[in-house]
Amino acid sequence: MKTLYVWLVVSICTIILVNPALSAPKYADVEIPDTIRVIVSYNAGGSSDALARITLPHWEKAIKELTGKSTSAIVVNLPGAGGEVGWTSLSHAQADGSTIGIINLPAVPIVQAAREAGFEPWLEKFTALGVNVIDPNVVRLGKRSKFNTLAEAIEAAKKEPGSVTIGADGPLSDDHVAMYALEQATGAKFTFIPYPGGSPANRSFMSGEVDIAIGNVFDHVKTKTSAKEAVVLLNERYPLIEDIPTIKELLGIELGEFGSTRGFAAPTGTPEALVTVYREAFDLAFNDESYKKEAVKRNITIVTPRIGDDFTKVMEENERITQDLLQLFIDGGFIK
Repeated sequence: MKTLYVWLVVSICTIILVNPALSAPKYADVEIPDTIRVIVSYNAGGSSDALARITLPHWEKAIKELTGKSTSAIVVNLPGAGGEVGWTSLSHAQADGSTIGIINLPAVPIVQAAREAGFEPWLEKFTALGVNVIDPNVVRLGKRSKFNTLAEAIEAAKKEPGSVTIGADGPLSDDHVAMYALEQATGAKFTFIPYPGGSPANRSFMSGEVDIAIGNVFDHVKTKTSAKEAVVLLNERYPLIEDIPTIKELLGIELGEFGSTRGFAAPTGTPEALVTVYREAFDLAFNDESYKKEAVKRNITIVTPRIGDDFTKVMEENERITQDLLQLFIDGGFIK
């Protein structure tokens, strides 16, 4: 019996020595900064700030699991110039893994198109880590509008350009981008009425000042009793508003996905080993059930995570859309 016990102990020790993966974390050889700054280009308390503060504890935990090392991720709010201050700081940060941040799409490419931004060319300055938040645009027809359906309103805007009003946060917002994309896809021409934020845009919609409002999921939830009809600008229905059809379902329009995307990126040049760990850690964090429950509770509009190259494709698509619609912004006098 004693011989068998000794044999088992030796065998187990041999397995551990032969298979380091059983005794060491996956990326034990990667050095992780003790502190990681996470730049948020908007004020504390906003949606991007909330995303960072909810996600980072789970991300820290995932890094510890992957490397065996602890780190402290600290949110740094750098608002100003429509996000340009924070994104510029992120793009010029030392690329040693000690700084990452949230980039907001399509705001980043729109700001770059509107002026000489300190972070351009943005696709070369930011390395995608991961994204799981897309707050899709929702197009809503008001109950007080003279039109009975969105299809009817779009047809009127084609026959008589400018006869249909659209209110939204703007200018140069994701809602503004969505309106131009809708015009481009349908041949309609709307009268755009920008408001300084989602709340005033929602009030104008509820009071009947505009025929249509474009906002995000949160805006629809707040104003749904004032809408005759609504569509979501995604390729599939959104879980928080499953009763709202996609624009393809209701109108047969192929538009693509539009909304406010908030994802994590690092300054280009960050060591590949750290980028690999950070990406995998975000994947683990985003798929953590406790994280998802907390995010839903805080009305964070999560979608299926897109990590690394998949997020890069989202970034490239936002740049393409911005360039496709650029002349419309110029014609409208919003970009010189």
